[in-house]
Amino acid sequence: MAESEGQEVKQEPRTVANDETKRWRGGRSTQARMDERVNYAYSLLLEGNTRRANAELVASRFNISIRTAHDDISKAMELLKQERLEDRTEMLNIITASRLAVLKKAIKKGNYQVACHLLDSLGRAAGELTQEVASQQAPQLSITIDDKRAG
Repeated sequence: MAESEGQEVKQEPRTVANDETKRWRGGRSTQARMDERVNYAYSLLLEGNTRRANAELVASRFNISIRTAHDDISKAMELLKQERLEDRTEMLNIITASRLAVLKKAIKKGNYQVACHLLDSLGRAAGELTQEVASQQAPQLSITIDDKRAG
């Protein structure tokens, strides 16, 4: 394209797509390095920061892009979700055992209102008072009127 006098050729901005110097040519991270990033992101999730703040911390510590940091945080969130599901059954057993121990002490001391609340919470934990069960147990009233005029 020929330049005429007084006109400048507009250059495209330099990006990763059109500038070799901006590209990192180290290749993919090793699996150990990716695991290290995900574990760090996991520890940040446990601290309770915002996702954006966590992504910035991961990106600055490991010198990676914010997008890659968000990917690592997503992987860490999946790990956390999986861990919570595995722990749920064990935690419910511990809570139930604790409720039963407190129930026994409440009855022994004559705290019957506390005992009633504990029995109610145990029933709810067992699914006793769910909407499905309550709707099945609700009495149904059926009224029919016979027409005696047609007779």
